[in-house]
Amino acid sequence: MQSDSLYEPESERAFLGFLLLKGADNLIDVPIAPEDFYVDLHRRVYRAITDLVDKRITIDPVSVLNFLKENSLLKDEEKEFNYIYSLYRDTVVTQPLPYYATRIKRFSERRMYAKILQDSLELIRKEPGDNESVFNTVEKNLTEISRSIDAKGLLPVSSDKVALSDYIMEIMKNRGQITGLRTNFTKLDEATSGLKEHELMILAARPGNGKTTFALNIASNVALIYNQPVVIFSLEMSRIELLLKMVCADSQVESMKLKKSELTRSDAPKLLESIVRVTSAPIYIDDSGGLTIDDFKGRVRKLLTTEKIGLIVVDYLQLMSDPKNKDGGRQQEVASISRSLKQMAKEARCPIIALSQMSRAVEQRSKDQKPQLSDLRESGAIEQDADIVSFIYREEKVKGDDEITPEMRGKAEIIIAKNRSGPIGSFHLAFRPELSRFDNID
Repeated sequence: MQSDSLYEPESERAFLGFLLLKGADNLIDVPIAPEDFYVDLHRRVYRAITDLVDKRITIDPVSVLNFLKENSLLKDEEKEFNYIYSLYRDTVVTQPLPYYATRIKRFSERRMYAKILQDSLELIRKEPGDNESVFNTVEKNLTEISRSIDAKGLLPVSSDKVALSDYIMEIMKNRGQITGLRTNFTKLDEATSGLKEHELMILAARPGNGKTTFALNIASNVALIYNQPVVIFSLEMSRIELLLKMVCADSQVESMKLKKSELTRSDAPKLLESIVRVTSAPIYIDDSGGLTIDDFKGRVRKLLTTEKIGLIVVDYLQLMSDPKNKDGGRQQEVASISRSLKQMAKEARCPIIALSQMSRAVEQRSKDQKPQLSDLRESGAIEQDADIVSFIYREEKVKGDDEITPEMRGKAEIIIAKNRSGPIGSFHLAFRPELSRFDNID
């Protein structure tokens, strides 16, 4: 069989000969299109066959040739007539139809990749823009071609039998256990069954309620306890500030004592141990200001070439920008960012926690100031794209000192207002802001 790495005409001939000889009854199981054929005449013949199938006309050389002639799809009538009859006359079928289809698809995908690579080289040679813009375009094109190849399209549910059975067996085997990524916050893990690799979780709170601290605690737990690579994009705080919060939380040394140089003799070794532990963990921090959504996607994709990312944290969503959608207004821009974060969770196959601002409407309610979904800023798009929406509510930040019940002091309520794959509800955690730390309550 003659071929190179980009085409194999013999498989195309055998495939079309099979259909002309035996009809197209098995074509439903063959997910290929006319564009997947390398030889131009083969594309036209296959297009004729699929159109005839749609019209419920029996496939044979006569029906195919008539269709090609009637629709002016023949370029050299006598020569192509003879060629199509040779497909019918000379083909010896030795393999089932899906065998040839798989080979045709394989070479088609290689040609698609080759074209993208050629276009990318041309772009790199000629594009006068900055490197990051060019590289992001190249990465985007490669990712889109990979996504199109991975996409399975319409398939009968019979093809899912084994995968569905395996999934159910796995659930039964792990009955009552956490199946996703653990955060080490017991009630959160129970409600979500762990964060799933395709999920976008929105974490929102008014300023000063600890949303950055909570997200960093989750990130630290994932990296330090479960040794999963974590990526943190901080658009507001520097990497040193983030690391100090993580070290103080891990060592349980008060941050103000550190900043004021008031450490006790026992504090120093605990801090040093935590510094070693945190800086040895698989944590990546990007504290770039003015991060665009394309910057974000490009940097994640680059890291994915060397790491299997366990979790991504974005602090925070509204500080990101999307220049391509800026002219449509802030709501459209945030909608595009939110949608891109959800798409990136699927592409990177890891959960993303995106911190979000809340509107001031919550402060204007005289009685109940517990946050709700409508309090999200630009809430329509964010709420729609998120798999999980959670809020942090602290009575100490809302009520006067004399109004707070003793049992609520030093506590934060985590409200799960949306949960696509589990229950909604709330639970409490101990919150020690001086340690930048949330803890489970037994």
